[in-house]
Amino acid sequence: GMYRTYCAVCHGVRGQGDGPAAPAMKQKVTDLTMLTKNNGGKFPEERVYASIAGDQNAKIAAHGSSDMPTWGYVFRRISSSTDEREAVVRLKTLTAHVKTMQAR
Repeated sequence: GMYRTYCAVCHGVRGQGDGPAAPAMKQKVTDLTMLTKNNGGKFPEERVYASIAGDQNAKIAAHGSSDMPTWGYVFRRISSSTDEREAVVRLKTLTAHVKTMQAR
C-alpha cells in the first residue's frame, strides 16, 4: 500500500526507523511504533498527520531541517482533482496506518 510506497524506504517495513535509506539521513529516522508509548499512551494523531503533510504551522522539531518529504505537497501535485480531498484522504490513510503499527 501507500506506506510501503512512500514511507518504508526510511521508516522500515515495520516502522522501526530501519529502512534501507535510514543510514543516509542526517537525523535518526523516527521509530513510528513508539509514538503512542512516547506520548503517554495516546496516539498523537494531529502531530502525525501534520508531520506527514509537512504542515508548516505544525513543524515538528525533528522535521525542522527535515529530510522527510512534504507528502502533502506531493499528494496535491499528483492529485487528479483540483480540490484537497484526494490528498487529504491519502494523508488520513497513512496516519491511520501508522496508528495500527504502535507497539503494544
